[in-house]
Amino acid sequence: MKKIVFVLGFLILVFWAQAQEVRSVDQMPYFVGCQQYKNGSAEKRNASNQKIVEFVKNHLSYPDSAKLHGVEGVVIVRFTVNQYGKVVAPKVLYDIGYGCGEEALSIVRNMPDWEPAVKEGQPVAVELEIPIHFDLVEDSKLDGYSLVWGDLDSDVVSKRKLKKLIKEPIHAIADTGDEIDLLELNVAIVRRDKIIKEKLSDGRLSPKQKKLIKRVRPKSTLELVGTVQQHGHFYYIHRTLMVR
Repeated sequence: MKKIVFVLGFLILVFWAQAQEVRSVDQMPYFVGCQQYKNGSAEKRNASNQKIVEFVKNHLSYPDSAKLHGVEGVVIVRFTVNQYGKVVAPKVLYDIGYGCGEEALSIVRNMPDWEPAVKEGQPVAVELEIPIHFDLVEDSKLDGYSLVWGDLDSDVVSKRKLKKLIKEPIHAIADTGDEIDLLELNVAIVRRDKIIKEKLSDGRLSPKQKKLIKRVRPKSTLELVGTVQQHGHFYYIHRTLMVR
């Protein structure tokens, strides 16, 4: 039985921004909160970079869909800091899906005003690119647990079998036979590596989830993700079924 168990944490690293709109400026923009440092100094540039890191870390909310499906990676957002220091026209250049692009855009849109770039003594607009990292950090493990659904003992299942299984509960069970209640249960239909539809419940198969399972097509993947709580942590236990 294939299973993946992990607990979530956050590591957000944001470090560079490159000029695009104006190829040459005397001074690149600074993030807010660095006024005490001298313009053009390494101290002010380092402080600006650190302020960006702190802002993203404090404002990033990992999308539920990305957490449930174990999605990690980097979203790159392009935006302009205009001559007034305001952030305008943010656009996702590279996305990893599952709501991460939308979250990255939201972070950039909510940035405070910057100190604008300067060219020949005048404030000017510059276009920047910023990478926002979405990482799931495993800080402890819940070993030996898996999702059990009725008498299903394979990760390949027929549509006929699924119709029988929807009458059975889904449990998280340890190798010792101990059972943990599911706090949440997510059921998703995946086809060609894309989620077609998904439904979330309170840990039991809901009528909407049963209806979703009945509609799954052969050659699709049915992904089950159960949420449990142990030792003060939340864990996500996956089980992937190939439908034939």
